[in-house]
Amino acid sequence: MLNTIEGGVSAEEGYVPSMSITKDGQTAYFSKATYQKPLYGVFSKKELIHEIYRAELVNGEWTNITKMAVCPEHYSAKHPTVSEDGKRLFFASNMKGSYGKYDIYVADIKSDGSLGVSKNLGPKVNTKEDELYPNIYNGTLLFFASEGRDGFGGLDLYATQVVQNTLTPSVNLGSHINSNSDEYAIQLSPEKKMGFVVSNRGFNNTISQYTVAYGRSNKQADYNDVAESDKGLQTVINAGSNYVATSYEDQ
Repeated sequence: MLNTIEGGVSAEEGYVPSMSITKDGQTAYFSKATYQKPLYGVFSKKELIHEIYRAELVNGEWTNITKMAVCPEHYSAKHPTVSEDGKRLFFASNMKGSYGKYDIYVADIKSDGSLGVSKNLGPKVNTKEDELYPNIYNGTLLFFASEGRDGFGGLDLYATQVVQNTLTPSVNLGSHINSNSDEYAIQLSPEKKMGFVVSNRGFNNTISQYTVAYGRSNKQADYNDVAESDKGLQTVINAGSNYVATSYEDQ
């Protein structure tokens, strides 16, 4: 059973999620940042640009590294996560046309491995500020971090259900998950009614993982927080829906 969220920490970005791997374990998506010259201004300072790559597992080694064309040059795309059916890639980008800074987008993954047109998830997810760290749970539930809503402070974790080709309004996961610091990512373990949250709520904003219980758990006293009284997390977990479309466009 999964009991940790993989990832790292960088001076520029804070929490950096690990690669996202397809269910069959054969394909992975990850982002990498490099400093590049800006589009305008010959003497301008280089900018940190994030790009998404795909890798294939061949004879036990990750190879065939391919940069994915998900946004125009000189814009960034990062935090890729692949859907459980391997047909869609969610990611964050600041490309032209975003509602704010970074927005969450989705693109169809074609049979040849290339991507279709990137589509913005719209105002039910995105705001004038940053939306980052998308992650799919149970095939239909999209978790993400946002700092553009009236939450508890910093980046808060939210969820939206995918219903056909539209999205339900985003729900804040509540005060037992979120804090006045930054919450980046969450993973759930339904067997034990527990979850794992990555946050910088530690001493001197240290980024670490916290364990929370939700619902009725026999070991709630052993966890850092108990989410039983929060309706936000319970609501999004209990609501069920299925993917029935090839895109997520907010109509």
